[in-house]
Amino acid sequence: MPRKRKSADGTEVSSNHRSSSSSSAVIAPGGGTASDIAKLSHTLGLPTDAVTAIMNCQGQGVRSSRRSAGGAADAVAAVDPAMMNVWGDFMADESTVTTAAAASSSRNDAASSSKPPVASVLLSSSAGPRTYALPIQPPQGTPGLLAQTGTLDASVPGRSSVSKTPAKHEFECPTLLFPNSIFGNNNNKIAHIVTSPTACHSVAITTDGKAYGWGRNETGQLGLGYTSAVVPLPTELTIPGEEGEITFVAAGVGKYHTILVGSNGIAYASGGNVCGQLGINNAGVKQIEKFRKCAVMGQLLGDDDDDVNIKIVQVSCGEEVSALLCSSGHLYTTGSSEFGLLGNGETGEYIITAGRLGYANCAKFMRRSIFVQSEADATAAAGGVTAVGGGVDSSGKVKCLPLEDAGQISLASISCGKNHFVAIEAATTSGTDVPRVFTWGSGNYGCLGHGIQADEYYPRLVGVLRGPIFANNHPVDAVAGANCTLVRTKNGHVYYVGKHRQVGEATMRFTLIDALANNSHNVVAIGAGSATVFCSTKAGVTVSWGMGSHGELGYGAGENKSSAKPKFVNVLDSCLVTAVACGMGHTLFLIRSEDAEDAKALKKVPKVEKDDIAQFVEQIKGKKTDAGVDEPAKKKQKSKKK
Repeated sequence: MPRKRKSADGTEVSSNHRSSSSSSAVIAPGGGTASDIAKLSHTLGLPTDAVTAIMNCQGQGVRSSRRSAGGAADAVAAVDPAMMNVWGDFMADESTVTTAAAASSSRNDAASSSKPPVASVLLSSSAGPRTYALPIQPPQGTPGLLAQTGTLDASVPGRSSVSKTPAKHEFECPTLLFPNSIFGNNNNKIAHIVTSPTACHSVAITTDGKAYGWGRNETGQLGLGYTSAVVPLPTELTIPGEEGEITFVAAGVGKYHTILVGSNGIAYASGGNVCGQLGINNAGVKQIEKFRKCAVMGQLLGDDDDDVNIKIVQVSCGEEVSALLCSSGHLYTTGSSEFGLLGNGETGEYIITAGRLGYANCAKFMRRSIFVQSEADATAAAGGVTAVGGGVDSSGKVKCLPLEDAGQISLASISCGKNHFVAIEAATTSGTDVPRVFTWGSGNYGCLGHGIQADEYYPRLVGVLRGPIFANNHPVDAVAGANCTLVRTKNGHVYYVGKHRQVGEATMRFTLIDALANNSHNVVAIGAGSATVFCSTKAGVTVSWGMGSHGELGYGAGENKSSAKPKFVNVLDSCLVTAVACGMGHTLFLIRSEDAEDAKALKKVPKVEKDDIAQFVEQIKGKKTDAGVDEPAKKKQKSKKK
């Protein structure tokens, strides 16, 4: 039953009803009073009873429209003492309505009744097409020095046990990679770093547009013209026949493949193509070892390759799927259709034999222009209330409706985990529209942020990441881990959903990482891997948590290889990390190196040069591809029982 609290006059008041005797009576979790409820009611444009009910949910949401709800409401939980500061943080940091404005509004309810509710203005998705600030740019950030923690032996992760005594090529803390012997005495800084949760290889792009790759190369994913167990050193990647003529602005890596984006707006792919993830418009080719141009629907090449009508600027790859963004912010996908990864509304399932299903994959980058929202979100945006048990069809699946401006939506960025995507809408020219966040693909552990474990076949609007509290603190960046998603806001707050550790419960709804927000940390870089999560702040603090048996968490020698909570990466203390990329068995960092203070902080970061690991490089040369352990080139897409 609802918890009882003492009001100012000593009477007991139920925590789910507003007190009429005193505006200072505590009636909501976190110390909220009737006056606070009234203020929040005006800000959100919702009845006071609805606001009170929301507060009493304590972030757990309303389950009546979910599959597992059964139409029954959950009991209101007792107030957790750890929640006592949440109300104050919310009112102080997020609310855009002042106390004076709230007091004035209570005296002028009749006069303001003719104005549209604030919630309707901010939540509405049917206000017509937006005017975007175009063109969309390639990934941009502050260049810096490349560092890695974890192992350089990419043949080990997921296959072999970890050695008790780390060798010179196995880094237990962030280590500068070849700053002199490969990257030119700090004169050639790194502008962009790439790996992914299922990838054991990486790509770095320098400020002058050169691409370097290293790591696992069993399917020719590094595009060097041959296969090998491991490429131990960063090696320059080129396009056959155009060596030195094409510079690169972006890259994406999957488990078995790599895609590079040239400054000419053309994408090039190499590696495994079992599911068509290379997008070369040839499903019969299962593997290529040199980079080849990708086929993009509608892209026309002129006499000069620099003359293209659709200019590709960004790329992100999952295990067996790839996505491109063009300068207009349009989305193109290819590869595996399982889990609805292509965002085309289907999985392409078909019967192989009795009891087995296959998937109609895509071998060419096709534009995806349908974006949806749940019926419940659409009703809320219009100011309505979804009935108990509503918002789902007869099979229990959440009903979704296309957004009215779906065909005109432009995206600013995209990130792919193992089998799911997260994308952020482009900013508008007015600057007043809150960018929307979309997710689709596999919904394992609730990683899509919709509160349920269900796959989404179209890019679906994440309803909880909009509204008044995001009006001045909107989403600006997002990354997808293997089974989790992180979203970073303008003020450096990070919201997390899903699960990245083997133990513990999944987080089913986007939740603020309060260990950072409550300590005034302004996060500027985020990363998520197969079992790791990283956050780096403006103040030169980097934290990580999760599980990293190869040293991926970067805690250093003698430290634990896992952590349930954010823990400092001490070697990076005072270092300004501008980018993080988390892979399988390793993590990459970009560390700023612009002034004397940066140089001082970098002195305590260890470094490795080519001569330091010469013995390891010689060992790798004689190591053949271990096809007996994993045969990605011959791998067939996993069929599923009916």
